[in-house]
Amino acid sequence: MKKMAIFVEGATESVFAENLIREIGDQSRIKIETREIRGGNQVPRTVKTLRMSIPTTSQEFFVMIFDCGGDRAVKTRICEEYENLAKSGYEVVIGIRDVRPDFTFADLPKLRVGLKYRLKTKPIAVEFVLGVMEIEAWFLAETAHFSKIDARITLESVRKKLGFDPSVDNLQLRSDPTKDLDDCYALAGKSYRKGYSTVTVPALDFSSVYFELPKKFEDLARLTSTIEKFLT
Repeated sequence: MKKMAIFVEGATESVFAENLIREIGDQSRIKIETREIRGGNQVPRTVKTLRMSIPTTSQEFFVMIFDCGGDRAVKTRICEEYENLAKSGYEVVIGIRDVRPDFTFADLPKLRVGLKYRLKTKPIAVEFVLGVMEIEAWFLAETAHFSKIDARITLESVRKKLGFDPSVDNLQLRSDPTKDLDDCYALAGKSYRKGYSTVTVPALDFSSVYFELPKKFEDLARLTSTIEKFLT
């Protein structure tokens, strides 16, 4: 069975990754397990399984998703798990993290170099994917999901009341996509917060996330391409 590991910041990103994998590949052939890693310095390190696909004989691909508990922890957790992953036959490792609040748009080159610094590349090369400035920019760009949150959230109301157009603007230049998403939801008296994955992520059209949004986000294109190659 081919194996891939994906390290993400938190719960929202882990659910997003699960849904994207299922959109790209044949669900019956993929086993997905999501684990949460916490602690390791001043408190004991714990690893807890959150979700796991039911094993079947048709599964050819195994994806382990690690919820790392913060952007800064993504690279740290990859380094901690690297040797075990290599020994266990993993072929692909992906790290997904936001740019803000620790870095600015101008810091992107420095961040990309820093993520690769002193990171092993053999036997597994690690692919880092950045949410510029946050993964919420991807959610914001999938404007069809607004009506699923509330019919009162329309592109026209966003343009008129918030002064930007998420359907055409370069959302990677938005300084605070989470606030932008919250402002959009507020047009209907709703709110968006980190951890809102149980509502927002399932509302996304993952066909659009897979086929259309990578045209707007280079990092998302690299993520979908890496997953696609692994599943073929």
